[in-house]
Amino acid sequence: MIITWAGKENFIIKTKGQTIKVGAEIALGTFKIQSPGEYESSGVQVEVIDGTIEILSEKMTIAWIKKAKILSDQELEKLNGIDVLLLGVGGGEFTDTKTAIGVVNQIEPKVVIPMYSGNPPAGSPRFGEAGEAGSKIIFSGGVIADLTGSSVSADFLTEGVRSEIPVGTAEIFEG
Repeated sequence: MIITWAGKENFIIKTKGQTIKVGAEIALGTFKIQSPGEYESSGVQVEVIDGTIEILSEKMTIAWIKKAKILSDQELEKLNGIDVLLLGVGGGEFTDTKTAIGVVNQIEPKVVIPMYSGNPPAGSPRFGEAGEAGSKIIFSGGVIADLTGSSVSADFLTEGVRSEIPVGTAEIFEG
């Protein structure tokens, strides 16, 4: 599975059977998803509900949330078992920092990939810059086997960032 960040809230997820777009546009292969519901094609399941997109493919679950809120017990139960969380951070149209940290602590995903409307602060690890460590996340049997590059901490969830951000790719392998 390859997750490519296409800027702002947009990601392209390539699986063995299908390509999924999430963000401003939601698509499962060539089919554009324009309303909440459950969709399935070529072994990929996509559920769109209340500002959350959940993708199940290759024994992994990915959740996309642009503007999160602290979750109720019922909402949290629905997001149980998230492997990769694509989470908007930075305030404004994205989740504010305090709420983002709270949501990450509630969901407890194995990996968090933050999305921004601009650049992360100087000195922060950057997701997927070409030729830079940290662009690959390797899973083995559903468990993180190796995470190269810097670890992402709460310092990476910073508000007030507003310029362009480089596009990057993380490769997720399952053994």
